[in-house]
Amino acid sequence: MKFYSDNHHSFVYNIDASHLIQNENVEVFLPENKDDIIAIVKKAIDENKRIICRAWWTNLVGNCLPSDGSYVIDFSNYNAVIDKDWSSITLQPWITNDKLNELLRLDGLYFPVVLWSHASAEIWGMIATNWAGMRAIKYGKMENRVEELEVLYVDEKNEIRIERFSEEEKDDFLWSEWKIWIVLEAKLRVIPLPWKTSMEFKGFEKVKEALAYVIDVKSKNTSDLSALELLSPQVAEYLNLEKKYYILVEYENEECWEIKDEEVIRELRGKRDACYAVTINAWYDQIEDPEINIENAEEFFLFFEENNIPIFWHIWIWVLHPHFKSSQKDLENKMYALVQKLWWSVSWEHWIGKKKWNYLSEQDKKHFMEIKLKRDPTNRFWYE
Repeated sequence: MKFYSDNHHSFVYNIDASHLIQNENVEVFLPENKDDIIAIVKKAIDENKRIICRAWWTNLVGNCLPSDGSYVIDFSNYNAVIDKDWSSITLQPWITNDKLNELLRLDGLYFPVVLWSHASAEIWGMIATNWAGMRAIKYGKMENRVEELEVLYVDEKNEIRIERFSEEEKDDFLWSEWKIWIVLEAKLRVIPLPWKTSMEFKGFEKVKEALAYVIDVKSKNTSDLSALELLSPQVAEYLNLEKKYYILVEYENEECWEIKDEEVIRELRGKRDACYAVTINAWYDQIEDPEINIENAEEFFLFFEENNIPIFWHIWIWVLHPHFKSSQKDLENKMYALVQKLWWSVSWEHWIGKKKWNYLSEQDKKHFMEIKLKRDPTNRFWYE
Protein backbone atom coordinates (compact mmCIF):
# COMPACT_ATOMS: atom_id res chain seq x y z
CA MET A 1 0.00 0.00 0.00
CA LYS A 2 1.30 3.44 -0.93
CA PHE A 3 0.91 6.51 1.27
CA TYR A 4 1.50 10.23 0.57
CA SER A 5 1.17 13.32 2.75
CA ASP A 6 3.25 15.89 0.84
CA ASN A 7 1.97 19.22 -0.53
CA HIS A 8 2.01 18.04 -4.15
CA HIS A 9 -0.35 15.13 -3.54
CA SER A 10 -2.50 17.24 -1.25
CA PHE A 11 -2.98 19.74 -4.09
CA VAL A 12 -3.68 17.09 -6.74
CA TYR A 13 -6.31 15.33 -4.64
CA ASN A 14 -8.20 18.61 -4.15
CA ILE A 15 -9.09 18.67 -7.86
CA ASP A 16 -11.63 16.87 -10.03
CA ALA A 17 -13.59 17.57 -13.24
CA SER A 18 -16.14 19.73 -11.40
CA HIS A 19 -13.67 22.67 -11.39
CA LEU A 20 -14.50 23.16 -7.69
CA ILE A 21 -10.86 23.35 -6.64
CA GLN A 22 -10.35 23.25 -2.88
CA ASN A 23 -7.28 23.91 -0.78
CA GLU A 24 -7.34 21.36 2.02
CA ASN A 25 -4.63 19.32 3.73
CA VAL A 26 -5.12 15.58 3.17
CA GLU A 27 -3.32 12.26 3.50
CA VAL A 28 -3.54 9.89 0.53
CA PHE A 29 -3.67 6.07 0.62
CA LEU A 30 -3.58 3.68 -2.37
CA PRO A 31 -4.75 0.23 -1.18
CA GLU A 32 -4.16 -2.93 -3.20
CA ASN A 33 -6.39 -5.39 -1.36
CA LYS A 34 -9.25 -5.69 1.13
CA ASP A 35 -6.92 -5.88 4.15
CA ASP A 36 -5.36 -2.55 3.17
CA ILE A 37 -8.81 -0.94 3.01
CA ILE A 38 -9.83 -2.28 6.42
CA ALA A 39 -6.56 -1.01 7.91
CA ILE A 40 -7.10 2.49 6.49
CA VAL A 41 -10.67 2.70 7.80
CA LYS A 42 -9.54 1.40 11.21
CA LYS A 43 -6.83 4.08 11.32
CA ALA A 44 -9.40 6.75 10.35
CA ILE A 45 -11.67 5.65 13.21
CA ASP A 46 -8.79 5.63 15.72
CA GLU A 47 -7.63 9.10 14.66
CA ASN A 48 -11.15 10.49 14.08
CA LYS A 49 -10.53 11.25 10.40
CA ARG A 50 -13.11 11.61 7.64
CA ILE A 51 -12.74 9.45 4.52
CA ILE A 52 -13.09 10.45 0.87
CA CYS A 53 -12.97 7.74 -1.82
CA ARG A 54 -11.86 8.32 -5.39
CA ALA A 55 -9.92 6.95 -8.34
CA TRP A 56 -10.03 8.84 -11.63
CA TRP A 57 -10.48 12.62 -11.69
CA THR A 58 -13.67 12.60 -13.80
CA ASN A 59 -16.37 13.45 -11.25
CA LEU A 60 -18.39 16.45 -12.40
CA VAL A 61 -20.09 17.69 -9.23
CA GLY A 62 -17.39 17.54 -6.56
CA ASN A 63 -18.39 14.17 -5.08
CA CYS A 64 -14.83 13.21 -4.26
CA LEU A 65 -13.38 16.52 -3.05
CA PRO A 66 -11.99 16.20 0.48
CA SER A 67 -12.59 18.07 3.68
CA ASP A 68 -9.66 19.50 5.61
CA GLY A 69 -7.49 16.89 7.33
CA SER A 70 -9.32 13.93 5.81
CA TYR A 71 -8.01 10.65 4.46
CA VAL A 72 -8.29 10.21 0.71
CA ILE A 73 -8.42 6.59 -0.45
CA ASP A 74 -7.38 6.31 -4.11
CA PHE A 75 -8.69 3.00 -5.48
CA SER A 76 -6.82 3.13 -8.82
CA ASN A 77 -5.04 -0.17 -8.03
CA TYR A 78 -8.15 -1.94 -6.72
CA ASN A 79 -9.61 -3.32 -9.94
CA ALA A 80 -9.21 -7.10 -10.14
CA VAL A 81 -11.75 -9.49 -11.65
CA ILE A 82 -12.77 -12.11 -9.09
CA ASP A 83 -15.12 -14.37 -11.05
CA LYS A 84 -17.14 -14.45 -14.27
CA ASP A 85 -19.46 -16.72 -16.21
CA TRP A 86 -21.74 -16.35 -19.23
CA SER A 87 -24.25 -14.13 -17.37
CA SER A 88 -22.31 -12.19 -14.69
CA ILE A 89 -18.96 -10.87 -13.57
CA THR A 90 -17.75 -10.23 -10.00
CA LEU A 91 -15.00 -7.64 -9.59
CA GLN A 92 -13.34 -4.98 -7.52
CA PRO A 93 -15.32 -2.14 -9.03
CA TRP A 94 -12.65 0.45 -9.70
CA ILE A 95 -12.10 -0.88 -13.18
CA THR A 96 -13.16 1.53 -15.94
CA ASN A 97 -16.15 1.10 -18.22
CA ASP A 98 -13.92 0.49 -21.25
CA LYS A 99 -11.53 -1.90 -19.50
CA LEU A 100 -14.45 -3.98 -18.28
CA ASN A 101 -15.83 -4.36 -21.79
CA GLU A 102 -12.38 -5.12 -23.19
CA LEU A 103 -12.12 -8.03 -20.75
CA LEU A 104 -15.65 -9.25 -21.45
CA ARG A 105 -15.21 -9.03 -25.22
CA LEU A 106 -12.61 -11.83 -25.05
CA ASP A 107 -15.47 -14.16 -24.03
CA GLY A 108 -18.06 -12.66 -26.39
CA LEU A 109 -19.72 -10.77 -23.51
CA TYR A 110 -20.70 -7.14 -22.93
CA PHE A 111 -21.66 -4.80 -20.08
CA PRO A 112 -24.38 -2.66 -21.67
CA VAL A 113 -24.37 0.38 -19.37
CA VAL A 114 -22.05 2.55 -21.48
CA LEU A 115 -21.27 6.19 -20.66
CA TRP A 116 -20.14 9.02 -22.88
CA SER A 117 -17.04 9.03 -20.65
CA HIS A 118 -16.61 5.24 -21.00
CA ALA A 119 -12.82 5.53 -21.35
CA SER A 120 -12.36 6.90 -17.82
CA ALA A 121 -15.56 6.29 -15.81
CA GLU A 122 -15.04 3.61 -13.16
CA ILE A 123 -17.71 1.08 -12.19
CA TRP A 124 -17.97 2.18 -8.55
CA GLY A 125 -18.84 5.72 -9.60
CA MET A 126 -21.46 4.34 -11.98
CA ILE A 127 -22.97 2.30 -9.13
CA ALA A 128 -22.86 5.16 -6.64
CA THR A 129 -24.80 7.48 -8.97
CA ASN A 130 -27.02 4.80 -10.55
CA TRP A 131 -25.82 5.80 -14.01
CA ALA A 132 -27.92 5.21 -17.09
CA GLY A 133 -25.75 5.89 -20.17
CA MET A 134 -26.41 5.60 -23.88
CA ARG A 135 -28.07 2.16 -24.00
CA ALA A 136 -30.53 2.54 -21.13
CA ILE A 137 -33.44 2.31 -23.60
CA LYS A 138 -32.83 -1.40 -23.96
CA TYR A 139 -30.77 -2.37 -20.91
CA GLY A 140 -31.77 0.02 -18.13
CA LYS A 141 -29.62 1.76 -15.51
CA MET A 142 -27.05 0.38 -13.07
CA GLU A 143 -29.88 -0.68 -10.76
CA ASN A 144 -30.92 -3.15 -13.48
CA ARG A 145 -27.37 -4.54 -13.81
CA VAL A 146 -26.15 -4.86 -10.20
CA GLU A 147 -26.92 -8.28 -8.73
CA GLU A 148 -24.93 -8.10 -5.50
CA LEU A 149 -22.68 -5.72 -3.54
CA GLU A 150 -20.16 -6.40 -0.81
CA VAL A 151 -19.99 -3.20 1.21
CA LEU A 152 -17.84 -1.83 4.03
CA TYR A 153 -19.36 0.81 6.28
CA VAL A 154 -19.01 2.07 9.86
CA ASP A 155 -21.87 1.51 12.31
CA GLU A 156 -23.16 3.67 15.18
CA LYS A 157 -20.58 2.12 17.53
CA ASN A 158 -17.71 3.15 15.23
CA GLU A 159 -17.15 -0.47 14.30
CA ILE A 160 -16.33 -1.65 10.77
CA ARG A 161 -19.08 -3.72 9.16
CA ILE A 162 -18.73 -5.75 5.96
CA GLU A 163 -21.98 -7.05 4.51
CA ARG A 164 -23.16 -8.53 1.24
CA PHE A 165 -26.35 -7.01 -0.13
CA SER A 166 -28.58 -8.75 -2.65
CA GLU A 167 -30.33 -7.14 -5.58
CA GLU A 168 -33.38 -6.34 -3.45
CA GLU A 169 -31.31 -4.65 -0.70
CA LYS A 170 -28.96 -2.46 -2.71
CA ASP A 171 -31.09 0.64 -3.37
CA ASP A 172 -29.60 2.85 -0.63
CA PHE A 173 -26.13 2.38 -2.08
CA LEU A 174 -27.19 3.04 -5.67
CA TRP A 175 -28.35 6.56 -4.78
CA SER A 176 -25.76 7.54 -2.19
CA GLU A 177 -22.82 8.79 -4.22
CA TRP A 178 -19.58 8.06 -2.30
CA LYS A 179 -20.74 9.40 1.02
CA ILE A 180 -21.74 6.42 3.17
CA TRP A 181 -19.76 3.32 2.21
CA ILE A 182 -16.96 1.52 0.38
CA VAL A 183 -17.97 -1.15 -2.07
CA LEU A 184 -15.44 -3.98 -1.97
CA GLU A 185 -16.97 -6.22 -4.63
CA ALA A 186 -19.77 -5.94 -7.15
CA LYS A 187 -21.52 -8.68 -9.10
CA LEU A 188 -22.84 -7.31 -12.40
CA ARG A 189 -25.22 -8.81 -14.92
CA VAL A 190 -23.72 -9.03 -18.43
CA ILE A 191 -25.09 -9.99 -21.86
CA PRO A 192 -23.81 -11.67 -25.03
CA LEU A 193 -21.95 -9.17 -27.19
CA PRO A 194 -24.32 -7.67 -29.81
CA TRP A 195 -22.88 -8.61 -33.21
CA LYS A 196 -25.20 -6.79 -35.61
CA THR A 197 -26.18 -3.15 -35.58
CA SER A 198 -27.74 -0.60 -37.90
CA MET A 199 -28.24 3.17 -37.59
CA GLU A 200 -30.07 6.21 -38.81
CA PHE A 201 -28.51 9.68 -38.62
CA LYS A 202 -30.80 12.52 -39.67
CA GLY A 203 -30.43 16.30 -39.64
CA PHE A 204 -33.23 18.81 -39.00
CA GLU A 205 -33.38 22.60 -39.32
CA LYS A 206 -35.73 23.08 -36.35
CA VAL A 207 -35.83 21.38 -32.97
CA LYS A 208 -39.60 20.92 -33.40
CA GLU A 209 -38.95 18.71 -36.45
CA ALA A 210 -36.30 16.71 -34.61
CA LEU A 211 -38.60 16.10 -31.63
CA ALA A 212 -41.44 15.02 -33.94
CA TYR A 213 -39.10 12.47 -35.51
CA VAL A 214 -38.15 11.16 -32.05
CA ILE A 215 -41.82 10.70 -31.15
CA ASP A 216 -42.33 8.76 -34.38
CA VAL A 217 -39.35 6.48 -33.59
CA LYS A 218 -40.62 5.93 -30.05
CA SER A 219 -44.10 5.03 -31.28
CA LYS A 220 -42.68 1.99 -33.09
CA ASN A 221 -41.28 0.72 -29.75
CA THR A 222 -39.14 -2.06 -31.20
CA SER A 223 -37.22 -4.16 -28.69
CA ASP A 224 -34.05 -3.84 -30.80
CA LEU A 225 -33.76 -0.08 -30.27
CA SER A 226 -30.63 0.49 -28.15
CA ALA A 227 -29.69 4.18 -28.48
CA LEU A 228 -31.49 7.42 -29.29
CA GLU A 229 -29.45 10.63 -29.11
CA LEU A 230 -29.86 14.29 -30.10
CA LEU A 231 -27.06 16.74 -30.95
CA SER A 232 -27.67 20.48 -31.10
CA PRO A 233 -26.49 22.61 -34.06
CA GLN A 234 -23.63 24.07 -32.05
CA VAL A 235 -22.29 20.63 -31.08
CA ALA A 236 -22.74 19.48 -34.70
CA GLU A 237 -20.62 22.41 -35.87
CA TYR A 238 -17.84 21.44 -33.42
CA LEU A 239 -17.95 17.94 -34.99
CA ASN A 240 -17.49 19.45 -38.47
CA LEU A 241 -21.08 18.66 -39.47
CA GLU A 242 -23.60 20.99 -41.08
CA LYS A 243 -25.15 23.22 -38.42
CA LYS A 244 -28.42 21.36 -37.72
CA TYR A 245 -30.13 19.32 -35.05
CA TYR A 246 -29.19 15.65 -35.50
CA ILE A 247 -30.89 12.52 -34.28
CA LEU A 248 -28.87 9.29 -34.03
CA VAL A 249 -30.86 6.05 -33.75
CA GLU A 250 -29.16 2.70 -33.20
CA TYR A 251 -30.65 -0.78 -33.44
CA GLU A 252 -29.16 -4.15 -32.59
CA ASN A 253 -30.07 -5.69 -35.92
CA GLU A 254 -29.33 -5.06 -39.59
CA GLU A 255 -32.87 -4.62 -40.83
CA CYS A 256 -34.28 -1.43 -39.30
CA TRP A 257 -32.15 1.39 -40.71
CA GLU A 258 -30.22 2.22 -43.84
CA ILE A 259 -26.74 2.62 -42.29
CA LYS A 260 -25.29 -0.89 -41.99
CA ASP A 261 -21.67 -0.41 -43.03
CA GLU A 262 -19.49 -1.08 -39.97
CA GLU A 263 -16.97 1.60 -40.87
CA VAL A 264 -19.68 4.27 -41.11
CA ILE A 265 -21.22 3.06 -37.84
CA ARG A 266 -17.82 3.31 -36.10
CA GLU A 267 -17.38 6.83 -37.49
CA LEU A 268 -20.79 7.93 -36.19
CA ARG A 269 -20.13 6.37 -32.80
CA GLY A 270 -16.84 8.26 -32.73
CA LYS A 271 -18.65 11.54 -33.37
CA ARG A 272 -21.17 10.76 -30.65
CA ASP A 273 -18.38 9.92 -28.18
CA ALA A 274 -16.52 13.12 -29.10
CA CYS A 275 -19.41 15.46 -28.21
CA TYR A 276 -18.15 16.14 -24.70
CA ALA A 277 -14.50 16.64 -25.73
CA VAL A 278 -15.18 19.03 -28.63
CA THR A 279 -17.57 21.10 -26.53
CA ILE A 280 -15.05 21.35 -23.70
CA ASN A 281 -12.42 22.39 -26.25
CA ALA A 282 -14.70 25.28 -27.24
CA TRP A 283 -14.47 26.48 -23.60
CA TYR A 284 -17.94 25.27 -22.61
CA ASP A 285 -16.41 23.39 -19.72
CA GLN A 286 -19.38 23.12 -17.32
CA ILE A 287 -21.54 20.12 -18.25
CA GLU A 288 -24.92 19.63 -16.54
CA ASP A 289 -27.45 16.78 -16.55
CA PRO A 290 -31.05 17.83 -15.83
CA GLU A 291 -33.93 15.48 -16.55
CA ILE A 292 -36.46 16.87 -19.03
CA ASN A 293 -39.59 15.46 -20.65
CA ILE A 294 -40.00 15.44 -24.41
CA GLU A 295 -43.61 16.64 -24.25
CA ASN A 296 -42.58 20.16 -23.20
CA ALA A 297 -38.94 20.11 -24.22
CA GLU A 298 -39.34 22.70 -26.98
CA GLU A 299 -39.60 25.55 -24.45
CA PHE A 300 -36.38 24.35 -22.88
CA PHE A 301 -34.57 24.17 -26.22
CA LEU A 302 -35.59 27.72 -27.12
CA PHE A 303 -33.84 28.87 -23.94
CA PHE A 304 -30.63 27.15 -25.12
CA GLU A 305 -30.96 28.52 -28.67
CA GLU A 306 -31.41 32.08 -27.41
CA ASN A 307 -28.32 31.78 -25.25
CA ASN A 308 -26.16 29.81 -27.71
CA ILE A 309 -25.74 26.88 -25.30
CA PRO A 310 -24.46 23.59 -26.87
CA ILE A 311 -26.32 20.43 -25.82
CA PHE A 312 -26.63 16.72 -26.45
CA TRP A 313 -29.42 14.55 -25.11
CA HIS A 314 -30.09 10.89 -24.22
CA ILE A 315 -33.68 11.32 -25.33
CA TRP A 316 -35.27 8.08 -24.25
CA ILE A 317 -34.22 8.45 -20.61
CA TRP A 318 -34.70 12.26 -20.61
CA VAL A 319 -31.07 13.11 -19.69
CA LEU A 320 -30.03 16.41 -21.23
CA HIS A 321 -26.38 17.59 -21.23
CA PRO A 322 -26.13 21.37 -21.71
CA HIS A 323 -22.69 22.97 -21.57
CA PHE A 324 -21.92 26.37 -20.06
CA LYS A 325 -18.80 28.47 -19.89
CA SER A 326 -17.37 29.17 -16.44
CA SER A 327 -18.48 32.79 -16.84
CA GLN A 328 -22.13 31.78 -17.45
CA LYS A 329 -23.16 30.93 -13.90
CA ASP A 330 -26.19 33.21 -14.21
CA LEU A 331 -27.47 31.23 -17.21
CA GLU A 332 -26.85 27.97 -15.37
CA ASN A 333 -28.95 29.26 -12.45
CA LYS A 334 -31.73 30.32 -14.83
CA MET A 335 -31.73 26.86 -16.38
CA TYR A 336 -32.13 25.18 -13.00
CA ALA A 337 -34.89 27.61 -12.06
CA LEU A 338 -36.71 26.49 -15.21
CA VAL A 339 -36.06 22.83 -14.35
CA GLN A 340 -37.57 23.34 -10.91
CA LYS A 341 -40.52 25.28 -12.32
CA LEU A 342 -41.35 22.36 -14.62
CA TRP A 343 -40.88 19.81 -11.78
CA TRP A 344 -38.01 18.02 -13.47
CA SER A 345 -34.92 16.64 -11.74
CA VAL A 346 -31.77 18.75 -11.34
CA SER A 347 -29.61 15.68 -11.94
CA TRP A 348 -30.08 12.31 -13.58
CA GLU A 349 -26.55 10.94 -14.03
CA HIS A 350 -23.88 13.11 -12.36
CA TRP A 351 -25.89 13.26 -9.14
CA ILE A 352 -25.50 15.97 -6.48
CA GLY A 353 -22.07 16.26 -4.84
CA LYS A 354 -21.05 19.70 -3.59
CA LYS A 355 -22.16 21.49 -6.74
CA LYS A 356 -25.91 20.82 -6.76
CA TRP A 357 -26.88 20.49 -3.11
CA ASN A 358 -28.42 23.96 -3.04
CA TYR A 359 -30.57 23.15 -6.08
CA LEU A 360 -32.26 20.23 -4.30
CA SER A 361 -35.72 20.52 -2.82
CA GLU A 362 -35.98 20.27 0.97
CA GLN A 363 -37.76 16.94 0.52
CA ASP A 364 -34.88 15.50 -1.52
CA LYS A 365 -32.33 16.79 1.00
CA LYS A 366 -34.25 15.16 3.82
CA HIS A 367 -34.42 11.85 1.95
CA PHE A 368 -30.68 11.84 1.30
CA MET A 369 -29.83 12.65 4.91
CA GLU A 370 -32.13 9.85 6.11
CA ILE A 371 -30.04 7.40 4.05
CA LYS A 372 -26.85 9.02 5.35
CA LEU A 373 -27.96 8.61 8.97
CA LYS A 374 -29.01 5.03 8.37
CA ARG A 375 -25.83 3.86 6.63
CA ASP A 376 -23.18 6.24 8.03
CA PRO A 377 -24.39 7.32 11.48
CA THR A 378 -20.95 8.54 12.62
CA ASN A 379 -20.46 10.61 9.43
CA ARG A 380 -17.19 8.83 8.71
CA PHE A 381 -17.62 9.27 4.96
CA TRP A 382 -17.75 13.00 4.81
CA TYR A 383 -20.67 14.86 3.33
CA GLU A 384 -21.02 18.64 3.22
